[in-house]
Amino acid sequence: MDKQPIQDLIKGYSIETTVRESQRIERYGDIVPAGTKLYIAHVPGTSPQDTVALAGRLRREGMEPIPHIVARRIESAAALDELLGKLVGEAGVSQVLVVAGDIDQAVGELDSGLQILDSGLLEKHGIRKIGVAGHPEGHRAVSEPVLRQALERKNEYARRTGADLYVVTQFVFAAEPIIAWESANGPDVNRLPYVAGLPGLATIKTLLKYALDCGVGPSLSAISKHAANLTKLLTVQTPDELLVGLAAYRTRNPQSLLSGIHFFPFGGLKRTADWLNKIADGRFEVTRDGSGLDVTS
Repeated sequence: MDKQPIQDLIKGYSIETTVRESQRIERYGDIVPAGTKLYIAHVPGTSPQDTVALAGRLRREGMEPIPHIVARRIESAAALDELLGKLVGEAGVSQVLVVAGDIDQAVGELDSGLQILDSGLLEKHGIRKIGVAGHPEGHRAVSEPVLRQALERKNEYARRTGADLYVVTQFVFAAEPIIAWESANGPDVNRLPYVAGLPGLATIKTLLKYALDCGVGPSLSAISKHAANLTKLLTVQTPDELLVGLAAYRTRNPQSLLSGIHFFPFGGLKRTADWLNKIADGRFEVTRDGSGLDVTS
């Protein structure tokens, strides 16, 4: 396989950070290129003002801050209104990722990302580029028909409002679930571009922990086969086979809605970004069997 489709897919990658992680980072520009889309993941113990402050810092450092707006962790529509006002007014935020949240019981009156979309508050604050969640391997608490209906409603919201909506998928460990998900949600269900969620560079132990916490499905077998070997649990894994698989799929299917890659670094932002930057710069070779990458050390 040629290197160019892989570089094209990596170009403009997005990646996550947290308020807690930001305290250990002197300058994001030393880690990722200027203009990188940095999603601010919500973690327990993070206050709304912490998120606003980090978003402002990222904007001042020349990055594109994209805060997670988590419905089930927001007390009310009034609180959402206030948060969006601060994100836009104080931090220069122009896009957000809207999700329901991974807690069973909402803290307030909001229970789903659709409620945030339908509230009209994003339009009020001029936020017209919006990410929404996609689940290639399903959701442990939501049935497939409900997920499909939610995706249809998100498409309808985009058509109705003219918002620039896109889907960010949950992370997977193999290309097949992403490909099958796009095939299953044809143009009658989804016309939104999507960004495929990939795990960053992390140990097998860390990947298994997050996979089980997040309910990742069948693709978990791609790494769990190594779990029985204790000597491999602390081996850092790279998602190169997954990346090659998605690049090959997009090459074969130029009509695909796959528009890019989003990385969940699981605390390994520097390590993951260094690997990605080398690939973006072409400092790699495709392995002889065509299934992986040899990245310059």
